[in-house]
Amino acid sequence: MIEVLLHSQIFDDIKLCLKKKWYVGLDEEMPRVCRLLMQDRTLPGESPYHHTKNPLLYNKIFHAGVNLPKQNVCKRLGARIVYVRENSDSIKVMYLGGHKDKRYDDSNYQVALINQRYPLENYIKYTEAIKFS
Repeated sequence: MIEVLLHSQIFDDIKLCLKKKWYVGLDEEMPRVCRLLMQDRTLPGESPYHHTKNPLLYNKIFHAGVNLPKQNVCKRLGARIVYVRENSDSIKVMYLGGHKDKRYDDSNYQVALINQRYPLENYIKYTEAIKFS
């Protein structure tokens, strides 16, 4: 089974989305997204994230849309997730937000955010995070 690690600031991203009413229900869809990552190690419609210049992340970082059926928002217009597949047994989720979040639209800020969140010590196992939420 693949281990999904969530960056500790992912919960702040979710709170921001809910507070601004950008992507209501994103917190409800996160378990489904993590189950897909754990089972398949991939998400439907994922594509490489090319903006980062960090050589440690080449061919390892991806972004994908999150379908929010209760909001009637498709993957193309909805929330986004950015994650890293470093090895065969773990995936690190570094960002959750999307097109309504100005941080996602500004590629310079997004790259700085990803490079800041990349270190290993700031991650929580998804299975442990679900117990405390």
